Amino acid sequence: MNRRTLLQLLGQTSGGVIAASVFGGCQSRSFDPLLLLGSLRADEPLPDRVITPLSEFYVQSYALPSRVNADTWELHIKGAVNAPLTLTLSDILQAPQETFYLTMECIGNPTGGNLIGNAQWTGTPLLPFLEKAGIKPEAKEFAMKGADWYETTLPVAELMREGVRLVHQMNGEPLTAEHGYPVRIIIPGHFGQKQPKWLVELSAIAKPKTGFWENQGWSNTAEIPTHGMIRQVQERRVWDKRHRVTLDRGGEAGWETGVLIAGVALDRSTAITAIDVSTDQGATWHRAEQNRPESPHEWTLWRYAWNPQKPGTYTLLARATSHRQQQLLDDKNGKDGSTGVLRIQATLNA
Repeated sequence: MNRRTLLQLLGQTSGGVIAASVFGGCQSRSFDPLLLLGSLRADEPLPDRVITPLSEFYVQSYALPSRVNADTWELHIKGAVNAPLTLTLSDILQAPQETFYLTMECIGNPTGGNLIGNAQWTGTPLLPFLEKAGIKPEAKEFAMKGADWYETTLPVAELMREGVRLVHQMNGEPLTAEHGYPVRIIIPGHFGQKQPKWLVELSAIAKPKTGFWENQGWSNTAEIPTHGMIRQVQERRVWDKRHRVTLDRGGEAGWETGVLIAGVALDRSTAITAIDVSTDQGATWHRAEQNRPESPHEWTLWRYAWNPQKPGTYTLLARATSHRQQQLLDDKNGKDGSTGVLRIQATLNA
């Protein structure tokens, strides 16, 4: 079977394995796509998920990674509560455990940037501890503080959701120092800004306040919007710093036999219902194939088989739609999360 036939099948069925690219972040980490284009098979569906290796997961911190002694680590639940609690790591580990998948993204991730990764997390629900402490009616927010003194806040109701967890493992391994060892909080639907590492304090407060990054002008809600990203064109990885690709006409990866465009999409709370791809700078749109993750908090993988008819320079766009909203083509306010569409310039040689 030649590649043109294969790509035609991809456009008609759920065949093939996505060549999804996953990248690290602030420390310039990146790795090649987990599955290269040459491994595509028309009788294979999109994978259920792509996991970012722990060593390649982006790192963003208020300060240098905090060195916490797990034997003496404590989490204090205090403030406007009926019965203040002090939890040790043993308390966290002995509580009922849950393993789940969630995509973490930095609010400072530029359009199409690399400050995003998907991981398997293990931890225990926070809600039983909050119920044991007894939150007083006057409490409006929780001030969350890490061992590095980083602080941020969210409304009480956000932390009392069932999906909020105190996690101690990432991809089946204990959290590393740079990822929040021994315990960090995971609050689905929010950028990493609202999920402090090295968590040591949850204080219920009656008067709203703003945290470190919020005082620098970043969003105080930090909710993840609906957005999709192109991550690969043929076997070429693309992102905000590498948004131009050039393809020859012939050869195994040549454009004449078809071009595979693939990527990811994410929303704060609802499933991604569609990813549309444009190869003519938004004049027309075509529906991509996607997988259907069980959780709306895990990125959706997608791919589109493009069959260009002539050489030239094309502008490629991908736009996601969720049950809540459709992604904007342009986003002028980067401090609430960059949700605009990354424009990929593809030059097809004659």
